[in-house]
Amino acid sequence: MAHLHRIFIPQDTAATGEIVVGGDEAHHALHVVRVRPGDPVALFDGHGREISGEVAAIKKKEVVIQALEERVLPRPPRRLTLLQAWLHRDKALDFIVQHGAELGVARFVFFRAQRSERKPVHSAKWDRAAIEACKQCGRLWLPEFILAEGIEEAVRDAAVPVLLATKDLHAAPLRTALGESSVALMVGPEGDFTDEEVATALDAGVTPVSLGAATYRSEIAAIAGAALIQYELGELGPLPHSGRA
Repeated sequence: MAHLHRIFIPQDTAATGEIVVGGDEAHHALHVVRVRPGDPVALFDGHGREISGEVAAIKKKEVVIQALEERVLPRPPRRLTLLQAWLHRDKALDFIVQHGAELGVARFVFFRAQRSERKPVHSAKWDRAAIEACKQCGRLWLPEFILAEGIEEAVRDAAVPVLLATKDLHAAPLRTALGESSVALMVGPEGDFTDEEVATALDAGVTPVSLGAATYRSEIAAIAGAALIQYELGELGPLPHSGRA
């Protein structure tokens, strides 16, 4: 089966007639994917809407798509928020954004921990990484990005039950700690949380959970934990009615 090229479009794009795609998306379609007239494509706006269509014409810096059918996919009823302490390395945060978006993390809340050294900047790089991740995986909802000043603010911003990834406390397995609602996973910085921060988190109602006996880098703990939770929430399990894992 031929690869279905996916193109990101503005949220206000009409789903009828011919749709003209320009800018970076057109450049990628023209010079990387090398679409041709008649090729099937899927346009998405990052807010649950997808328009199926086919390439009608190719211009020097634009691709013209004939819209065929529109569908709107609601957000999953149980969503994952990742509460990640600020990290020293930009590459580590970029890793979390890219792979977290691929896994379907709905919100990223980056917060200051005592061992955090500098505040990250929400840049176009994160937005672009999230778009590319959704294009790769066929996800129709882009994640939100929030910056918080500390643990208490991050827990408030999550507005859902929070699980703290740790191996130093008496922690429950993820499966037994998950309820029936949306959830947030909290991951510490390089060097982990201080004892004071752990106490603050517990006072705020956070539940300690275990990712096993191994000690992971923060970015690996974040993605491994997100993958495990998304599986338990049904986002990475068997396809509906497929009978396949």
